[in-house]
Amino acid sequence: MRRAALWALGLAAGAAAGEDAPHLALRPPPAARVSVAQAVEEGVRFLVARQNADGSFGEHVSGRNYELWCDVPAGHMAFRAATTGLCYMGLASATACQTEASRAAQARCLAWLAANARVGRASGAQLYNIWAFAYGLRALAHALRAQAAGAPEAAVRAAAEGIVSDLAAYQSPDGGWGYYDFRYQTARPAWSTSFTTATVLIALHEAREAGLAVPSAVVEKGVALLRRIRTPDGNYAYSIEWRWRPKGLINRVQASSMRNQSCNLAIALFDPSFPRADLARGVRDLAAHHAFAVSGLRRPVPHESHYLVSGYFYLYGQMYAAMVLERLPAEEASGLWPGVVEAILKAREPDGSFWDYPTYGYHKYYGTGYALMALARCPAGAAAPPPPR
Repeated sequence: MRRAALWALGLAAGAAAGEDAPHLALRPPPAARVSVAQAVEEGVRFLVARQNADGSFGEHVSGRNYELWCDVPAGHMAFRAATTGLCYMGLASATACQTEASRAAQARCLAWLAANARVGRASGAQLYNIWAFAYGLRALAHALRAQAAGAPEAAVRAAAEGIVSDLAAYQSPDGGWGYYDFRYQTARPAWSTSFTTATVLIALHEAREAGLAVPSAVVEKGVALLRRIRTPDGNYAYSIEWRWRPKGLINRVQASSMRNQSCNLAIALFDPSFPRADLARGVRDLAAHHAFAVSGLRRPVPHESHYLVSGYFYLYGQMYAAMVLERLPAEEASGLWPGVVEAILKAREPDGSFWDYPTYGYHKYYGTGYALMALARCPAGAAAPPPPR
C-alpha cells in the first residue's frame, strides 16, 4: 500500500514537472496562457518598472559562466543601445497600453537614444554597433514621425542622420552589413550576413519614411546583395560565404525560415513587385518548421541546435513575421497570426518579460521589445484564444 502511494506521488510530481517545463514544440508553458492584451500590458509594465535611471535598458552583468564574446566597453555600449532602441519601439507600439508612466519611460528612453545611439566599433573584428545603428535608427525615425516627446527634434534628426552616414561607411564592398570581420578587419568591413543586411535596410526604409535622406546607391547595393544570396527555393544564405553552399544546414528552410522574414520584407519594402505569395509562404514556412526554431530556444551556445539554429533567431524571426503579416490582406494574414502569437507567447516569463537567448543582462529587455513590437501589431481577434488553464 505504501509503495503504491509513493508511486502515485511520484507520478503526480512528474506531471507537475512536465507542466512547468513542457515540450515547447508541442504545447505552451503556463506563462504563455494569457491573452495578447494581457501579454502586452504586462510586458509594458515590466519594462517601465525596470528602466535604468538614465533612460536606457539592460545591463552588462551576468551570473552565467558562459557568455557571447563582447569587447569592453564598446561592445556593451552597442548591446545597450540596440536593446534600448528595441524597448523604445516596443513601448511606443503598445498604443492600447499607454499610461503616464509608459509615456514618461519613452521620453527618457528617447533622450538617451538621441545622445547615445551612435556607438563606436568595439574592435577590428567586432561590430555589434551595426545592431545599435539599425535599431537606434528605427527608434529615432519612429520618434520623428510621431513628433515624440523626450528630446528636441533637431537632436533626434541629427542623431538619425549621423547613423545613416555611419551605415553607409560600414557597408561592405559586397553591399551588405555584418557584425564581425574576422578575416581582414579593414575600415570598411569585408563580411556581411543576410539578416543583418535586411535589418539595416528596413531601418533605412523607416528613416526615409521619416523624411531623412537615404542614399539610393546604399539601398540598391543592399537589396542586390539579398537577391544574390537568395536560393532558388526562397531561402537566404546565412552570410556572404555561405552562398556557395546553398544546401548547407544553416541555409535550409529549417533554419532560414527565421531569417527569411526580414529578408523578404527588406526587398518588398523597396520593390513593390516582390511577390506577395513569397511573403505569405515565408510565414507559413516559419510555422511549419517551428520545432526547429524552438529547439534552439534559450540554449546558451550559438548554433548548437539542429540545423545550426541559435536561440537569438527566435523572437527576431517572429517580430519580422508580424511586420510581414501587416503587408498581407487581412483575410490572408488572419490564418497566419495564431502561429506567430503562439510562438511569441512560448518565450514569455511569469514576470511579463520575454526572452530567447541568454545575453548578459540584456535578453529580457530586447526580448520584451521584440515581443511587444509583434504582439501590438496583431489585430483584435486574430490570435487564437489562450489554452484553458
